[in-house]
Amino acid sequence: MMFTTNAARRLLAASLSLAVLAIPAQAGVINSGLQIDPGQTFELGGGQEGSFTVTGRNTGPVAVVVLAQAPGAQPVARGTVGPGGNVDATFGPGEMALLRNTSAKETARLKLKIAGDTSALVMTYSANP
Repeated sequence: MMFTTNAARRLLAASLSLAVLAIPAQAGVINSGLQIDPGQTFELGGGQEGSFTVTGRNTGPVAVVVLAQAPGAQPVARGTVGPGGNVDATFGPGEMALLRNTSAKETARLKLKIAGDTSALVMTYSANP
């Protein structure tokens, strides 16, 4: 079967449109140069339908505790990322990532990549308990 140039272009455009529709709308990547003030916790997620992954590096002078909090549950520690250390944590549907600055005097800094269901991730800060 032979296509004219216009017919081939329409077929290509239709194929690309179908390919785009096959990609989940909620999938995405967020790159962040995150700063967490002394005595604060960065809260990410909670209520999203899918999972997401947080990867990156602690580029600051203080340790950061990584916790996960399922809906209606107490936070569970996933680990501590010291200065220069790497973070690689996955959070399930509805789960919240908590990144807690361990210092009461210095700002924590992280360079992060957040991938997965990022379309409805809530981002906020709270005081450390």
